[in-house]
Amino acid sequence: MKGITMTLRNWMFVLVGLVSLGLFACSEETVDNIGRDTSLNVLRTGTWKTWTVKVEGSDDPDLNITTQMLAEGETLNFDKDGAWHKKSDGADKYIYSMPESKVLVFDGVEYNIEENLVGSVTKLTMVNIQGPVTTTMIIKRGAE
Repeated sequence: MKGITMTLRNWMFVLVGLVSLGLFACSEETVDNIGRDTSLNVLRTGTWKTWTVKVEGSDDPDLNITTQMLAEGETLNFDKDGAWHKKSDGADKYIYSMPESKVLVFDGVEYNIEENLVGSVTKLTMVNIQGPVTTTMIIKRGAE
């Protein structure tokens, strides 16, 4: 019985070593892609019900505004085809992509994502800074 126990223990160490080696062999790119794919899945799941765009820092005070982009009954969805849809009676379709887990290209403009999408599935805050002008988009799942 002692010989069988030693053999099992040895095989267990070998197996743990192989699994560890396999995990450490993953490139940083592979790990980043796993995070990006997870973030994309969270983004695509469900319906977003509020969308606020805030522009600040412009020399022209008329351009520093906060706008609600969705009217009553409209929603925003990110679909797997790489398009986001503003849905009401019809469906407006625009292109988006996520080159990294913390970057979203939204209607041709690159935004940095402030949240960790894996941890926060109810709110998405995106920031784009162009010189002194900061554009912040906040998209929420709930109608607050």
